[in-house]
Amino acid sequence: MDITFNTGLMGSGKSKKLIDDYLIDPKEKVALSVSLTEDTFSRGKIESRDGRSLRSINLNKDQFKQNISLLEIIIFMTNTQTIYIDESQFLPKETVEEFVSLSESYHVPIHFYGLDLTFTGELFDSSSHLLTILPSENINRISRGCEASKCSKIAQYNARIVDGKVSRSGETFVEEKSYYLALCSDHYYNDEKII
Repeated sequence: MDITFNTGLMGSGKSKKLIDDYLIDPKEKVALSVSLTEDTFSRGKIESRDGRSLRSINLNKDQFKQNISLLEIIIFMTNTQTIYIDESQFLPKETVEEFVSLSESYHVPIHFYGLDLTFTGELFDSSSHLLTILPSENINRISRGCEASKCSKIAQYNARIVDGKVSRSGETFVEEKSYYLALCSDHYYNDEKII
């Protein structure tokens, strides 16, 4: 299976890894970025926290048919030999299943990059599917430290912060800008103010 899943918490360097992997790949390739708001086929950009960026084509998480059409066009109409997908956690499981099927049928590797956990500590559907179907050697977990003050533990959760405290309920996909921290389990389950 020529599919990989690079996963980690917010701020762990997934987009940086995608850009690094993309730039050293000598084959014909394309970068796609999953969006909550932009239309499929529109121009996008993958940005890492170190300031580097890469042009991409957007995939809207809710435009299933257009996403499949785009991938088919990329596979059949271009000389693309590798596909990189950023923010894959936003894709519905059905889209990931179809992408995996196309990848296997036409022998075009796909590299997914995304979160595995929501801020409530549950797996995203697409991430759960990738973690289930891929062999362990095709999964790369990128770790990072806890962002709570003076903590040196490894972070395990993406925490949404509301009024300085961890919020473990609410809508997963929100339009407004939310504030998140990567936290270890001690700080994630502590109901005291984090910031």
